[in-house]
Amino acid sequence: MSAEWEVVGKQKKARKQTGDKKNEQPQNASARGGPKIEDTAAMDEICALYADVKDDLLAKFNGFKDTNGKADPKQKENGAGKRSATPVGGQQQQQQQQGNGKTKPKESEKSAKPPTASAKPHFKDLDAALRAINTTDLHSQLTAVNVNFKDNHLMMLKALTGALNDKLRVNEPDPLYSGKAITYPYKSMPQDLRKVIDDCIARADEENVKYFYDLSLSNLASDMNKNLPYLGHKLILQAIASHYPSACVNNLARNAILRNSYQNRPNIGLSLLWALGQGGYSDLDVGLKVWQDIMVPVIDMKNYNRFVCEYVTRIFKIHQSHKLGLGGSEFLTILSSLTTQPKASRELDEAARMLVERYVFSSPKASATFAMLFKNISFITRPDMIYYGLILCLYEDPESAAVWQGLYRKSLPTSLAILDYLYTSTQEYCKKLFYEEHFHRFLSEVDKINEELSQAKKKPEGLKSIIAAVKIIRVAPFLIIILRDRDYDAQAKSKKKQSSGKANSKSSSSVTSVLCSLLLTTFLLFGITGALVGYDTYRAGGKFEASLTGQTLKQAGLLPAVQDAWTCSMKYSARGYKWAEANVPVYYQATSKALGPYVEFSIDFSKVLWNGAKKGFASAKVLAAQKMSQAAVYVDQYAPGVPKKIGDASCALCDTVCTFATNAYKHTYEFFKTKVFVGQLSAESLGKVFNSTQQAAAQYYSWFNDQVDFYAKLK
Repeated sequence: MSAEWEVVGKQKKARKQTGDKKNEQPQNASARGGPKIEDTAAMDEICALYADVKDDLLAKFNGFKDTNGKADPKQKENGAGKRSATPVGGQQQQQQQQGNGKTKPKESEKSAKPPTASAKPHFKDLDAALRAINTTDLHSQLTAVNVNFKDNHLMMLKALTGALNDKLRVNEPDPLYSGKAITYPYKSMPQDLRKVIDDCIARADEENVKYFYDLSLSNLASDMNKNLPYLGHKLILQAIASHYPSACVNNLARNAILRNSYQNRPNIGLSLLWALGQGGYSDLDVGLKVWQDIMVPVIDMKNYNRFVCEYVTRIFKIHQSHKLGLGGSEFLTILSSLTTQPKASRELDEAARMLVERYVFSSPKASATFAMLFKNISFITRPDMIYYGLILCLYEDPESAAVWQGLYRKSLPTSLAILDYLYTSTQEYCKKLFYEEHFHRFLSEVDKINEELSQAKKKPEGLKSIIAAVKIIRVAPFLIIILRDRDYDAQAKSKKKQSSGKANSKSSSSVTSVLCSLLLTTFLLFGITGALVGYDTYRAGGKFEASLTGQTLKQAGLLPAVQDAWTCSMKYSARGYKWAEANVPVYYQATSKALGPYVEFSIDFSKVLWNGAKKGFASAKVLAAQKMSQAAVYVDQYAPGVPKKIGDASCALCDTVCTFATNAYKHTYEFFKTKVFVGQLSAESLGKVFNSTQQAAAQYYSWFNDQVDFYAKLK
């Protein structure tokens, strides 16, 4: 303690002396622990290692210019002032004393000089800032750093990031660059600048680059939190992710902690997600791991939901032909995250479908994937996508049907759910499976198994439902054709309706109604006229000239023209009838041949519906009988004798209704037999009328054929 008080006393005495202050300042500086003259070189090297990247880079660049003799003395003074711009401890007091002791003209000269280093230009957008970077100067700075630090590639990456941060001073309104390409801004920068960045990354080792990636990610969040320039970090992170996508998943646990620290700051959190997601654009497996471990925990947050949902869909669309390297547990975990979100999302549903397709088509053996998915259906709360994966396995590998056949007896409810999904799904591969031959062979084997199970003493639960489902699946291809044609017609009609406007539709409907009414009136007029002329001719003994109509036309001189028109019309009508008689059967056979499958399908489908209705009625009847007996026992406990009275009353009512119906039928039959069908309406008279009508129809048909032959031969 005495030694310390002695040092303080000496310092106070030294301050009270009025000697030359220039000689006292070095002593005070050395007493406070300042560097000695002989240690200056070592201190410069230590400061260069631990100082801020920006100040270190500028100091090295100024020293490099001094060695080449390109900088003037004024710039050297500014550089020296820059290095001492952030003094610490005794150095700060020393500068203040030097400023008070030295002449004021130097201060006025310094103040008169423009602040070239402190005032940095701000650009309108990031593209302008990237174009303004001088690639030659940047390369020179990196060369100086490489020389001073003896091929230390981490220091080169650090210097490059610091230089980009210093030059890219842009206000960034959108940290995700919405509306830009997914490779923006790395692929959009000038090619010379990108070459410098690529060379710097390529020289470094992969392990060093991955380490620097995690360090830059932390520095990005820290600089954004301190309102410091940070765009250089994002640019380098994107460049590293494009060269080494696995760097994004090198330390997911640490990155998850970093995301938790800044997830309440949307601009920082979105920038972190953007940087970590860049690897997914080059490698689908990396993107899915980042999405599951980093993005899913914040998917429910309002500021992150849209980006997280769009990201997973985007990486699947980019890698449509990529083969997944995920294991079964990883696949099920990601699928569960896609299908169990509280809010339904079209992007997530589409991503789940593409995930299942990529996983099944990437597996070396689809039958093994079928067995894995079949056993893990209960793992997913919404198993529709698992069913879809099973159907893809059936379509891809015929051996999957054999695997299903082996599991069928012990899993009837699961098999029923798969068949129901296959029948109701609108996916393309589900429809294609209906036309696969190996799938119909599987259905035949399933029918045999169902027959064996139905003959057993203890029938499994749900056997009837699965038998009906198999029958419906068998006729599904024909139903798909009918529905497809119906949808096509509906779409064609909707397109026609959409193409015409409301005004055109109103006018067309009015014109159509007028035309229909006009045609109907015309047909009625011709029909009435023909009937009157025919009746008039019949009264005249069958001769048109002797009828009133014929005499009127003869007096007017129009009878020959009318007779010619009648003959011409009859001639062409007869020829048309002959053509129809020869060609209609041919067209009928072709039509029946084309529509035969549809008719057969409608018949089979109606039979299936009828059988289903009968089974449903039978099951309802059995259920009602069971429940009625239980209800009767329950009611009899509280009201003894009431169920029996109700049963007796129901039986008596049924007997009464049956007796009434039988008596009514007998009385009605006797009434029509004795009162109605007698005399002219007797059975004998009706038979004679039927025979005479049949003979008249045959005579008329013979006469009609003679007339047709006669008029058809006219020229």
